[in-house]
Amino acid sequence: MTSLYDLSIPVVTKALQTEVTILKKAEDYAKENNKPITDLINARLISDMLPLSVQVSISVATAKKTLQVLAGKEFTPEVKELSLEESYAGLADTLKALAEVKPEEINGKESNIIEFSIGKRVARTTAIDGKEGVPLGKMDYLTHLIEGFEFK
Repeated sequence: MTSLYDLSIPVVTKALQTEVTILKKAEDYAKENNKPITDLINARLISDMLPLSVQVSISVATAKKTLQVLAGKEFTPEVKELSLEESYAGLADTLKALAEVKPEEINGKESNIIEFSIGKRVARTTAIDGKEGVPLGKMDYLTHLIEGFEFK
């Protein structure tokens, strides 16, 4: 039977792993094309949209809020513009915290309602980098999300 843990922690983990993959691809692209990484970190799809760094920050805050609500972990989710290094650090710290959660800390808390749209943030990060010329393909976005699936 699928548990609350199975429906939450691995999903959030894979989303953040995907975001790391996308950021690394953007960083490589910037280096190979002598483009300042700040151009990519500050890029937006449209002028009134939040920049890529804030999209990453929202993903991290969403993951931390998930840990707070479901596992009782103490975090202060913060949304702000981040440098590339801060983005990597926030993702790494949050992935570490997710890896430390045990199923028994989550299971049985099905009445704790949490709504999140972390997938939308990962898609926006991918879209912003793609708009800026980073050569991203479906597998850059899907690799972590489809891990463990069997295709016939």
